[in-house]
Amino acid sequence: MRSRGIRSLRQSFVWPYPQSRTAGFTILEVCVVLFIIAVLFVVAVPPAAHLFDEEKLQAPIRELQAFARTARRNAMMEDRSYEVLLLNDSYVLRAVDDGKETEKKPVTYGLPSEVTFAIKRLGDREFRKEADARWIFSANGLCEPITFLFQRRNDWIRCRADPLTATIENEESFIQ
Repeated sequence: MRSRGIRSLRQSFVWPYPQSRTAGFTILEVCVVLFIIAVLFVVAVPPAAHLFDEEKLQAPIRELQAFARTARRNAMMEDRSYEVLLLNDSYVLRAVDDGKETEKKPVTYGLPSEVTFAIKRLGDREFRKEADARWIFSANGLCEPITFLFQRRNDWIRCRADPLTATIENEESFIQ
């Protein structure tokens, strides 16, 4: 009878905590996982930031490549010269005014902020920043061989244009 009384007393008393332990993580396990994630984040972020900086320099080079291919193709198809104007903050693709009428409007690309470039023509010894340089594509598809130096802060990429194919190839780069 005595055991019966204790049992009924236990049943009538509501214990605030469950009798059996539920499945879950301890605070120590959560802290270890967060520490591992933090270490991976610290290791992975610098290379990702490096890729973002490189992309800021690669985008204008890809656009210049597209302009060069378009100028070469249009020059050969229309049997007239085209030019890419290399301005301080943009590129402009247009037909050279040779008396022929054209319906095409000039195409423009604005350089991202902080990105500058300098060019080195065939006879030059050093890169020069020309305010309004012209890159001519003749009717037979040939262009002047030019080497470009794109810069953003301390990062830079040097690339050159092939005079036969107008393909821009990276020669050397330095990106921190």
